[in-house]
Amino acid sequence: MRDLLLLAILFSFILVNFRLPYFMALGYLWIDFLQPQRLGYYVFNQIPVAMILGAGAFLSFLFLDKEKKFRFSALQTLVVLLVGYMTMSTYGWMVVPDGAVKLDWVTKALLFSAFIPLVLTTRVRIEAALAVILFSISAITLSAGGKVLMGGGGYGSSLFLVNNNTGLYEGSTLATTSLAIVPLLWWFYKYNSFIKPSKVTFLAALGITLSMVLVTIGAEARTGLVAMAALAGLVWLRSKNKMISATALVLVALISIPFLPQSFTDRMSTLEAVQSDQSASTRLAVWDWTLGYVAANPLGGGFNVYKINNVTIDMSKTTGEAGNTDTTSYSVQDRARAFHSSYFEMLGEQGIPGFLLWISIVVLVWIRSRNLVKTERKLQKTEPEDSPLLKESEWFRTFGTAMSTTIPVYMTGSLFVGIALQPAFYHFVALTVAMTYLRTDQIAAARNVPVIVKRAKPGARNPNTKLRPGALPAE
Repeated sequence: MRDLLLLAILFSFILVNFRLPYFMALGYLWIDFLQPQRLGYYVFNQIPVAMILGAGAFLSFLFLDKEKKFRFSALQTLVVLLVGYMTMSTYGWMVVPDGAVKLDWVTKALLFSAFIPLVLTTRVRIEAALAVILFSISAITLSAGGKVLMGGGGYGSSLFLVNNNTGLYEGSTLATTSLAIVPLLWWFYKYNSFIKPSKVTFLAALGITLSMVLVTIGAEARTGLVAMAALAGLVWLRSKNKMISATALVLVALISIPFLPQSFTDRMSTLEAVQSDQSASTRLAVWDWTLGYVAANPLGGGFNVYKINNVTIDMSKTTGEAGNTDTTSYSVQDRARAFHSSYFEMLGEQGIPGFLLWISIVVLVWIRSRNLVKTERKLQKTEPEDSPLLKESEWFRTFGTAMSTTIPVYMTGSLFVGIALQPAFYHFVALTVAMTYLRTDQIAAARNVPVIVKRAKPGARNPNTKLRPGALPAE
C-alpha cells in the first residue's frame, strides 16, 4: 500500500509537469528531503526516482519552460566551485578509497541546488518549493513526535518512518534542520498565496513546530538543544517587545522541564561534564587530531579521512559522596571516530581551500538574506505609496528576516554534527538566490518601464508639463 501511495505521488509530479514545467524540480526536492526510496517495501525502491526527476527537471527547463532565464550568481558559482574542488580531492589525493560514494550524492545535491534557482522564477514557484520542503520534513517530524508523545524515544532509538540513520533520518541532523526551518515555516503560514492564515492553519503550523521540538527531545540530541537555544535567542533578539518575549521563553522552558524524561535531562547534563563524558571528550580529541592533520596536509584528505584517525582520550571518574570523593584518571584509545562537526568535517576532508569555499557560501547567503531586508526597508522609505514595488515588499522583507534566522540556527547546530554537505542547507541557498533574482527583476522592470502619457486634447492643459522621473513626453 505504501509503495502504491509513493508511486502515485511520483507520477503526480511527472504528469503535472507537462502543464506546469517546474513540478519535476519540486519532485526532486521531495526526494532530497523525505527520501521516499527508503520508505518503499519493494517496488518504489527499485526505481531510480532521483535520476528520473532530476533529468526530467533539467529537460523541462530546456524545452518546456517558457519563463526560463540563464543566469548564475556568485553563490551558485561558489557551490559549483566547491563541487569541482571536492572532485579533485576525491580523485587526486583522497586517503580513504570509499570516499567516492559520498562524492556521488553530494555532487547531485549541490549541483541541483545550483540549478533550481533557474526554475524558481515566480512567487508561486518559490512558495511551492518551500511547501514541498516543509511538508516533507513535517512528515518525518510528525510521525516521530507522535512516538515521543506515546513514550517512545531515547538516544539511538528508532523514531522515524524507517529504521535508518542517514540524512534527515539521523536524530541530530533532523533536530538541527527542523529547528532551523521553524522561521520559514511561520513565514510560509503567514505569507503564502495558496492558503490564507486561519485558525486551522495556525494550529497546523503550531503542531508541526511542536513536533520539531519533540523530535529534539525524543532523539535526546544535545546538538538540538544548542540549536534550540540559538533559535530562542534570535527570536528574542528580533522581537519588538523583548521583555514579554523573554518572559514567555522562560515560562515555556520552566513549564516543560517537569515533562522531560529523566534520560533526556541526564544526557543534557553531560554538556557540563566534558571530562567525564567519553562522547564529548572524543569529539575534542578528534578535533585536535583534525587540526594537526590539516597543518600537515593543508589540502585535506578527501571524504571519510576521519577513518584514519587514532586518538587518545584522557578521562576522569569521580566516585563517593559529597565531601568524600575519589577521582580516578585514565586514558581511552579510539580509532576512526567521525568529526561530529561540520566545520571540522570540511577542514579535515577538504582542507583549507575547501573550508574557505564552504564558509564563503555560508557568509554570503546570510548577507544576501539580510540584503533583502535592507532593500525593502529602503524601498518603503523612498518609493511613493502607489508604487507597484511596495505590493510585495513585506513578502520579501519578512522572508529575508526568516532566512537570516534559519542560517545561524543551522550553523550553530552544525558545530556539533557533520552536516556541512547535507542537501537542506544548499536548498536554503537556492531559495535565497531565487528570491534575490525575482526582486532584482521586479525592481529593474519598475525602473525601466515608461509611463504612458495620453496625447492632450485641443485647448486642454498640456499633461506633459509635469512628468514623473522616467516618463516619456507625448509626441
